[in-house]
Amino acid sequence: MSRFFLLLWGLLLLPRQAHGANCYPLTSSFCHGLGYATTPHPTGAPGYSLQQAAQLVETACSPNVAALVCRVVVPECGSEESSQKKPCRALCQKVKADCESALEARRLSWPARLRCDALPESNCVQGPHTSGLHLPPASCQPITGPLCGDLSYTETVLPNLLGHTTQEEARAALQTFALVMQVGCSTQLMPFMCSVYIPKCVSGSPRPPCRTQCEQARSGCESLINRIGSAWPEVLRCETFTTESCEQVPAFDSTQTSACQRITVPLCRDLPYADTVLPNILGHETQDAAGLEVDQFQTLVKVECSPHLKPFLCSVYTPECVSGSPRPPCRTLCEHARSNCESLMNKFGFQWPDSLKCEAFSTESCEHYGVGRSGGVCEPITIPMCQGLAYNQTITPNLLGHTSQREAVMRMSFFNAMVQSMCSVDIRLFVCTVYAPRCSAGEVQRPCRSFCERAKRGCEGLMGSFGVSWPDELQCNSFPVDNCISEDKKPEMLYAEGILAKLIAGGYSVRGKTLSLKTARLLLTYMDADKTGYLDVVEVFKLEHYVAVVRREYVENYEKSNPPSIPLGQMKKALREFELDDETFTVLWNENRGEGGIDYDEFMAVLTKLHILRERFHANLLRLPCDCQVASFSFKQVMSQDRDKLIPLPVAHLLSIIRM
Repeated sequence: MSRFFLLLWGLLLLPRQAHGANCYPLTSSFCHGLGYATTPHPTGAPGYSLQQAAQLVETACSPNVAALVCRVVVPECGSEESSQKKPCRALCQKVKADCESALEARRLSWPARLRCDALPESNCVQGPHTSGLHLPPASCQPITGPLCGDLSYTETVLPNLLGHTTQEEARAALQTFALVMQVGCSTQLMPFMCSVYIPKCVSGSPRPPCRTQCEQARSGCESLINRIGSAWPEVLRCETFTTESCEQVPAFDSTQTSACQRITVPLCRDLPYADTVLPNILGHETQDAAGLEVDQFQTLVKVECSPHLKPFLCSVYTPECVSGSPRPPCRTLCEHARSNCESLMNKFGFQWPDSLKCEAFSTESCEHYGVGRSGGVCEPITIPMCQGLAYNQTITPNLLGHTSQREAVMRMSFFNAMVQSMCSVDIRLFVCTVYAPRCSAGEVQRPCRSFCERAKRGCEGLMGSFGVSWPDELQCNSFPVDNCISEDKKPEMLYAEGILAKLIAGGYSVRGKTLSLKTARLLLTYMDADKTGYLDVVEVFKLEHYVAVVRREYVENYEKSNPPSIPLGQMKKALREFELDDETFTVLWNENRGEGGIDYDEFMAVLTKLHILRERFHANLLRLPCDCQVASFSFKQVMSQDRDKLIPLPVAHLLSIIRM
């Protein structure tokens, strides 16, 4: 708490301006060393081009060309009020004469706005160091003091961009940021600040700060600064810097390896993946820092301006951890989110953040996010009737041209009654494959004509009782015969190996640990209602729902323990619904526990075994001959070896009935 108040105090002291209301650091490297460090026009005075100025200075056509051009194009602060800071007319005429032949040889032109007769004749600058600021020749000096003492460079040169002439003066100003840097809101904050206040010395000149590094630091820390009632200092506006030295900034490296960690950021806790790795692409080293910034998008996500906004934001702030490395964000996903949400942001006076510019991302990982070759993007199904099917990704527009799932759900409301009435075993899946079609790798998958005809036959009678006919937009002759979804082809008939692959692809893992093939076989046995040895589309849906429920229980109640497993006492509570006696529980515990308790895979296996055994018990009870005497006994008594001696089998043998 004391650190928080210190942080608050430090942020309140952040400098708003360093050299007046309209002065900014002089960032153009070709103008350094001329005796001034700030300018009101860091990107060039009106009517002048920095690029043209740089070309002119680089010719070195006159010893004073830099002094003239820089003081005109990026003038010293205060030059508008004082002629002492403007170049003299004679200096301009001398440089122009010196450079005439050199400019002609290089096919360069003298700036049209740079007229020598408009400059003062006296009380003005005659050369590089003839203004009121006289500085000795710059030389490299060792960095002293703790701040900026552990960087990759050990020497600096002053004055810096803000005009500090000693390290003591620079460190005093930098000290106001010390607590912000300690918070760890961005790994780029300290290197950037040091590049401004204690710059690296390169051949006696300061290395200019990097604009990209500034943007990453600002993106990671500005929201924190704003929350305290302060603002990013105007004197450190990123657009005033260049990218000349940005090769020194570490880029986002998807090959870096670190420890995966459970996602704790509220906005990103219900993603298809559960683990992230830091630092992220914006430099956040902790989930607390990432969560503080991404929280500003909460309202935008809630209004559902784009189904791709939340997946994109989370891929930036809490990237998926893949073998200890972050999965890069997808440029196409960013473009879809931005195109749908930016206009809404602009209406309320907000801009799409520079740190999330889509052109900064690549398309290498886009296939993983459901982006197809044609640019289509899969999105999570939000239509209630179509949630929990064997697929969970759709695409808009759908097969009927509805541009959003919100529009689609309004148009399909009538089918809810038919689904609830169970007019056809096919109707729910068929209707959903039209209104929320299955999306795979950004491509839509259409239902087959035969599938439509079968669903229609099963529902026409019920629809007639409502006084309505089969909808014109669902005429079966409009659907394809081949390369489509049909129950006849049974695309979802999965064996144990296929079930395991589907669960892994669906993100049903915990901290990168997936279920085992042994557990997948148990799940197959439990969900295989017709005993075919594989699962159809409905059984797959039930399987995914069951696994999701068990996984949620494990994650919410047990996963945070160290090591992540269920201890004996909590395991007893988790199995209360089965009313196990102590001996039965002991057998289960000893057979399945690992170091520290029972892990995610074993928890899924134990629950599934008990569900299978209970179902088999009830099924066998119903098949007893009607003319025999049946005592009143329960599943709890079956699970008890010595309760009333109803089941004369050892508990271990009873549990081994389930052989996979």
